[in-house]
Amino acid sequence: MNMKKALVSVMITGVLFFLSACGSGSGSLFRDDISDFISGSYQLYDTVSSAENSDDFARIYLAEDQDISSVASELQKHEEPTEMSEPRNGKQILVYDNQFVTLTESEDDSSDTIIELAGEEFVRNNYSPSFFEGYLLATFLNNIFGNSWSNDRSQACRSNPDRCYGGYGSAGTFVGKNAVPSLRGGSSSVRGGGIGEGK
Repeated sequence: MNMKKALVSVMITGVLFFLSACGSGSGSLFRDDISDFISGSYQLYDTVSSAENSDDFARIYLAEDQDISSVASELQKHEEPTEMSEPRNGKQILVYDNQFVTLTESEDDSSDTIIELAGEEFVRNNYSPSFFEGYLLATFLNNIFGNSWSNDRSQACRSNPDRCYGGYGSAGTFVGKNAVPSLRGGSSSVRGGGIGEGK
């Protein structure tokens, strides 16, 4: 009889723990990952295609009437990043599992924040290492992308600057800026045409 009571007690405790985990915000077993949270919370604004793979692209979102600090706070409240830079010169970078999130002050309206969401492969194949200088250590990036990534990518950027991405606000002649990928579950609010269009 005591064994049955103990078993029932363990089962009840397990169910209560499960329900508690499901109901809590950041502790939820079923919470959205950071990309789902961003896509569900902010307006899709634009996209930038990879120079290496047209099926790979960064998504650009707009947080209206929110500064970088408030957006960063919302993202951290949902999920703590594995690495986060200090805000500097209107820019802050948060790194999650396989995702890089860059927050920048909108050039059109300083009260808005641009959120750039890029997967690891997009960052590896497109970003200029200089984009991260002063924000993330080269050793941290090399641990993710390989020991020689910073040097190899810097050389590639010098050889082919039009295939080297410097972030949404500084895309320059980057070849992916005007490509429009087909968005799975996309939004009609996306600007289309990439960075060079509609400005």
